[in-house]
Amino acid sequence: MRHFGRSRVLAGLTVLLLVLAACGDGAETTTTAGDGVPTTTAVGGEEATTSAAGGEMMAITITLPVNSPNMYGYKVAAAEGFFAEEGLDVTLEYVDGAGASIQAMLAGNSEFASVGTGNVAQALEEGHENIRAVGNTNYGSVFLLTVPEESDIQSPADLEGTRVGISELSGGEVPVVRGIISAAGFNPDTDVELVPIGTGTALAVQAIDEGQVDAYGGSINDIIAVEVQGLDLRTLDPGDLGGVPALPIVTTQEFIDSNPDAVEGMLRAVARAGAFGQTNPEETLAILMEENPEQFTDETGELIFEAVLDLWQPPEGELFHSQTVESWEYFFDVIAVELPGGADLGTVIVDDFVEAANEF
Repeated sequence: MRHFGRSRVLAGLTVLLLVLAACGDGAETTTTAGDGVPTTTAVGGEEATTSAAGGEMMAITITLPVNSPNMYGYKVAAAEGFFAEEGLDVTLEYVDGAGASIQAMLAGNSEFASVGTGNVAQALEEGHENIRAVGNTNYGSVFLLTVPEESDIQSPADLEGTRVGISELSGGEVPVVRGIISAAGFNPDTDVELVPIGTGTALAVQAIDEGQVDAYGGSINDIIAVEVQGLDLRTLDPGDLGGVPALPIVTTQEFIDSNPDAVEGMLRAVARAGAFGQTNPEETLAILMEENPEQFTDETGELIFEAVLDLWQPPEGELFHSQTVESWEYFFDVIAVELPGGADLGTVIVDDFVEAANEF
């Protein structure tokens, strides 16, 4: 059974957490079936995918909120055949942000979704009581709230009356940014203005550099992209979120009940790929470069990969995919987010598959 240790410190990036920000111009899909060429045949009126070797594969889709190096575990599991070894024909569908990722799953367009902890709270608020968090891939900060290095703003307590840049109003960072503002004692609807400026692009840099916004909330991808373009940012730290689950993997209770082996197999493939990245970073980087060379035309992609490697490690002594009610409650307390009345995290968080998922 594999245990992971937190052997690196994510310098300057250990704050805020939650889901990955929206990034990219549309949905993209990557499919993997197995060692052989996949074929589709009709079985009992339904389609079933089989590998060339003849073994039947279960087709599933995982929606991911961004196509970035932070999705390396899913990409490696596909490229190295880990999904196929679990009997899974996996489609990785990259959508525009955490909101789109969770909505696709809830609409039945995917079996699993990578989302932020706050997105789960939102789904519960909207009445989706059957959502379940079965695993997790990031521990620590996925989203950062930052200011220019020379800014007079030193902490969230200085945000009253400011304009805070975000990717878009439905961006995954928004619940976190609003929570940080609330935790500082301000009303995010009246005391601070949230301004959409994009996801780490030149336009976002211009908006920050010219003072159109006073602070910027975004994903690690966005922050690194801004800094590579020459604008130094400083993080506003809301508290210690180093061991909090940042990117839960969610599905529905109905899918768990009907397909427990698929849940276990998917989680094991991702955990195995996570370990692969930790012990084989150069080979993992080569896989990412081959799949998306456009992300590595400058230093941005490699810097993001170096940063997220640390996020893929659970706290010392914990198993991959581990998460607890206490860690979720702590996060919600830090960013001043309340679960809807009657919501039971003990039901939402399903840890039944964690031990088996680490047996590889």
